[in-house]
Amino acid sequence: MLNLLRKLSSRVRILQFVAKSSPSQDLGGLIRRFVFLILFFLVVYLWIDPKLIYHGHGQSVIYPICTSRMNTFSGYPPFPGKAVEYLAAKLSHYYYYSWAGALIITAIAWLLCLGTDKFITTVSGGGLRWLRFIPAIFLLAQHSRYYPFLLAENLALLFVLFFLYLYIRMPLQAAWFRFLFFMVFSAVIYATAVQLFLVFVVLCGIFELFNNRRWLVGLSCFFSVLIIPYLTNTLVFDLNLSEAYQRILSFPLQLTLKEKILAYSFFSFFPIAGFGCGIWRFFAEKHKPKKSRSAKKRKLSKSYQGPRTPFSMVARVRKSKNKWFLETLALFVLTSGVIWLTYDPIARKNQRIDYFARHKMWDELLQQSRKSFVQSYDIFICHDVNRALYHTGRLLHDMFLYPQHYAGLLLTQHKRFPKELLVQMWVKSSNTLYELGHVNEAENASYEALSTLGYYPEGLQRLALINIIKGQTDAARTFLYALSKDFLYEDIAKQYLQRLETDPLLSTDEEIQRIRSFMLVEDSINKTTPKDLLEKNRHNRMAFEYLMAFLLLTGQHTAVAHSIGYLDNFDYPQGRIHQHLEEAVLLCMAMTGKKVDLHGRRINAETVRRFQKFMQLFQRYKLDLQNPAKTLEKEFGDTYYYFYFFLLDRSELEL
Repeated sequence: MLNLLRKLSSRVRILQFVAKSSPSQDLGGLIRRFVFLILFFLVVYLWIDPKLIYHGHGQSVIYPICTSRMNTFSGYPPFPGKAVEYLAAKLSHYYYYSWAGALIITAIAWLLCLGTDKFITTVSGGGLRWLRFIPAIFLLAQHSRYYPFLLAENLALLFVLFFLYLYIRMPLQAAWFRFLFFMVFSAVIYATAVQLFLVFVVLCGIFELFNNRRWLVGLSCFFSVLIIPYLTNTLVFDLNLSEAYQRILSFPLQLTLKEKILAYSFFSFFPIAGFGCGIWRFFAEKHKPKKSRSAKKRKLSKSYQGPRTPFSMVARVRKSKNKWFLETLALFVLTSGVIWLTYDPIARKNQRIDYFARHKMWDELLQQSRKSFVQSYDIFICHDVNRALYHTGRLLHDMFLYPQHYAGLLLTQHKRFPKELLVQMWVKSSNTLYELGHVNEAENASYEALSTLGYYPEGLQRLALINIIKGQTDAARTFLYALSKDFLYEDIAKQYLQRLETDPLLSTDEEIQRIRSFMLVEDSINKTTPKDLLEKNRHNRMAFEYLMAFLLLTGQHTAVAHSIGYLDNFDYPQGRIHQHLEEAVLLCMAMTGKKVDLHGRRINAETVRRFQKFMQLFQRYKLDLQNPAKTLEKEFGDTYYYFYFFLLDRSELEL
């Protein structure tokens, strides 16, 4: 009988709790979270496009790539944070697929919202639950800038929230016992997720101070920062003591001021929110009136609003719906505002151009480049555009539709070229040098990129092909075996290995044979140019067009005019000349007063008409206007002679 009464009383308490809770509010909150995460995924997948993060800045990712059969970290001794960095390296590989990367980012956002909700409701006493969406908004803003790639730090934050939840839920009352568990959890966080070790310590201290009112335990949590690195390093790691403490303060990436503000605001949100919620709860409880029987009676009498009628029920539902709508609207307005303030359109366009270049999507690259901002058009974009123009047969027709600089043609080391971007230069130049047939220089650039990045799958593939071209089959197999452990390149590596078994030189591969016929057998003491490659094989079309482009970009139109005869070596249309070569010939004849041998070819009448009109307007505007370049740009900005007179910087030429 006694047991039956206990069961009935427990059920009554449950029914009272359910009656007090608002099912409509719970359902509304669930719908809001679901819609928010769905929209979050769509924005990341369709707009941010995680594959651009993977392929950004001329390299795959900042972290080494790991697969199930390739542990890049195995050669490193244990260090704080290794577990999180290893997991980040594993997951970052899936950013190659936009849908998979969007799922990973959305899952992290959902777990951050869940962990934040648990912590905020515990510290604040049930209020301020709207703060749970803030970390997801920060995460979206972080990825909309494409750099830095903070996957390891985000995963470390999940580790922190998980162990924080375990610490909060521990049913331990003894202060020394709680502090003992805190020390154990702190050591685990330091060993696995050192990036956010300080955040964990501060959050545990805030919880002890404001929730449990254990001032001694809370202050001991803060001072444990001085003890945990020493103990963990002594028992587990073998680091210098200074390095053990530096790891809890260092931020491994070089960030701009705006990126630093965004990153540090994100990770400091949790201590600030925890402290604010604790203060909120402290003053709320301090000013909360004490309950008495008379007060309870007044509360009951005031809360009684008459019998429930259909009209009163509709009014309550309408009020809750209005509140839900306003809260939801505020959430999406805040999200949109943060994204708008942090969004970097220049970075997105540059990332897309880099992605198109790496996947040889030439038409898409040229279309994107026409839309690029002038201030974002750097030497690397210039290099990719010229490569795309060549592969679409438009280099000597349309190159001046785009901003040009001779240093971007082959990425020669120029005084404007930043040293910190040398690795990007090696990555991009190795592809162009290989296509030109300059195999030795392409090999050197690939080795430089590989040694700098640590793991560079495209470099492994390039080095394998170069060794096949040189007839060094054993070295090629070594690179292909390493490449076969990467699941993204596994199939192509195995295909090459199978072909090498039957044909070690790949004599039936047209691309291999073409590069082999262009390859220079001996290196020169001087820097090799496209002219040297053209002398090696007069049918090297890419070397010819790049040589003509270099002569145009350095103002050597006379040399271009004397090279018209080389057109006969290629399958160009009979009797015709490329537009920019025509313009160079006309300028040469106008400036020297001599005729040029066109070797049976003719200049298009429209090209002659435009040149004559330009020269007339140029002579007129040169005297009448202070800035004739701006006046003539709209009609003649895509011509060689406009570039020669107004854009060519002769002081920079390194002949």
